[in-house]
Amino acid sequence: MKSNLLLCFLFAAILITSGCATAPTQQELNSLNYGQPPQNYEDTIKSYFNKVLFDPYSAHYTFEPPQTYYVKEAPLMGGHLYAGYLVRVGVNAKNQMGGYTGEEAWGFIFNDERIIKVLNPQEFLSLRTQ
Repeated sequence: MKSNLLLCFLFAAILITSGCATAPTQQELNSLNYGQPPQNYEDTIKSYFNKVLFDPYSAHYTFEPPQTYYVKEAPLMGGHLYAGYLVRVGVNAKNQMGGYTGEEAWGFIFNDERIIKVLNPQEFLSLRTQ
């Protein structure tokens, strides 16, 4: 009975730790290519939200300037390392009921002028608190 309980705890611990993001190796850090800082990031991000939001014309945006950034996915998500320029943006738009949802923080990682990773509010919040 105790051995079954121990195995359950061990299995749970393995699942929990395998889902966590791992730090990049020094070799990975040395080979990062951030590209050039994006110039038209506001238009690119608004174009993204035009396809995603229920009422994109009601959206209000708060942009922060791009800054170099990297993030490595959890091994269960592929473990891919993204490097580029992070643009933080707050978005507040109307929902299907016609009311504003409240500002949500999103993150967009650009490499040159191309979005390579979108961090939705849940992902972005978890990264900011680490």
